[in-house]
Amino acid sequence: MIDPDDEFAPPHSRFRRVRKLAFWSLGLFVAIAFVLLLGRWQTGRLGQRQLAVVTDRLDATDPGWRLDAILNEWEKDAPPQDENTAPRVLEIADAVPDEWKKWLASKEATPWEQISDNRLPPHDAIASARSHAAATSRVRAQARGLCGARGGRFSVALHPDPLGTILRHTNQCWTVASLLRYDAHQSALEKDPNRGISSARAALAVARAIGDEPSLGAQLFRVWCMSTAAQTAMQVLAWGEPNEGLEDLQTELLAAADVPYLRIGLRAYRGTVDALFRGLADGTIPPEHWFWIKFANVSEAGPEHVAAFRAYRALLPGDHAKALEILTAYYEAAKRPPHEQLAALSAVPPPVGPPDEFRHLITWLVVPPYARSTRTEAQRYVSAPPSLSEVAGAALQARANLLCAATGVACERFRLAHRRWPGALTDLVPAFLPAVPLNPFDGTPLNYRLFADRAAVYCFWQDAPTKAECPEEFRRGATPGLGIGYRLWNPDTRGLPAKEQ
Repeated sequence: MIDPDDEFAPPHSRFRRVRKLAFWSLGLFVAIAFVLLLGRWQTGRLGQRQLAVVTDRLDATDPGWRLDAILNEWEKDAPPQDENTAPRVLEIADAVPDEWKKWLASKEATPWEQISDNRLPPHDAIASARSHAAATSRVRAQARGLCGARGGRFSVALHPDPLGTILRHTNQCWTVASLLRYDAHQSALEKDPNRGISSARAALAVARAIGDEPSLGAQLFRVWCMSTAAQTAMQVLAWGEPNEGLEDLQTELLAAADVPYLRIGLRAYRGTVDALFRGLADGTIPPEHWFWIKFANVSEAGPEHVAAFRAYRALLPGDHAKALEILTAYYEAAKRPPHEQLAALSAVPPPVGPPDEFRHLITWLVVPPYARSTRTEAQRYVSAPPSLSEVAGAALQARANLLCAATGVACERFRLAHRRWPGALTDLVPAFLPAVPLNPFDGTPLNYRLFADRAAVYCFWQDAPTKAECPEEFRRGATPGLGIGYRLWNPDTRGLPAKEQ
């Protein structure tokens, strides 16, 4: 009798053995494929149910939350064409000389980035700045003409992939705000501080031209322009003694402080991420295009990237639901009182991605974490801000800047009326200030201190992550944190010469 396993067995015996092996291998492959397809199908169904629950809840609690509805509402609120300052801002930005832009980016412009310092920059810095005065005179006058303008509306062409929309006008707004800061400084040096106050108010108008534009990036630029305007006004007060436009400036600063920049930006960003997922799901955003920009990091996407996306498509609904859940939690946290926002934001569970979780890959890529990633390999977060804590911190710092500046202007108005500084901020209420503003970081009233040659209005951010320099009088002893505020100088100590090196 012949052993079928014998190596000298007839060929037909060896063929039967190979056929059995192939049959069982094929069966195992089919079984694995079936399990995978069943799991993929079941995961897709579960994701669809999760997405339906999340979107139904949003439709009930926040009608008009989708991006197209937000954009439609934004367009409806557009100012009349004759009141729209946005085209004027773009014209002014285009007219700014390139040589001045180069100067602004150079080290020679660094001494001009002071905050409420009563001493002038060094003589060589003043000479360097004045060398551009004649070339920018005309465009600066045009920019000052924005003073008091109420708002604007820029034209935004939405990219098919909404996260890929480029907001070129925001950089132009920053250019004009910087030009107005330069003009205000020059005005103070020329002993015309009233003109400097007009320049600061014009910078506020540039930020108002951005308005409630539904974009997190646009709101960040709006914050930066507002803060620049506040710092500019207080620098004019540190170098001169304006007596016109102060009440209007104070009113505009207080109004700017009350704008919920973070909330506007997060609501728009949630709608943008929703539009991204829907575009990927219905094919209006080609997967090879999106992966090339956001994830593949290759010069040209190949068929393997498209295949990978098709394999992932069943996970899209659950991924979509997770992104909306996290962004909605962020948005709800941004609706809390300012001093409660950071704690509420940090309590939101962050997006989790590879290698721990593959089901929410796109959420991990596009939803900002509250804090920076602690993993050794940095997360490839595709949106502009590196972490939500920095975005939220910037918005709260802007509010602190604006409130301290508005309160400082109220103190200056009190001094002009009474020839002395107020003994306490409560002395300003109600004639010069509706109420004493609250510190956006802890909810306590703003701090106020009197010195022989100055007064100081400030607030303190305990345990702030920012390690910026600030005057000693803004600190709380050895407590770690950041002091934000302004010094108001006695008239005889304003605009003193620079200290000798």
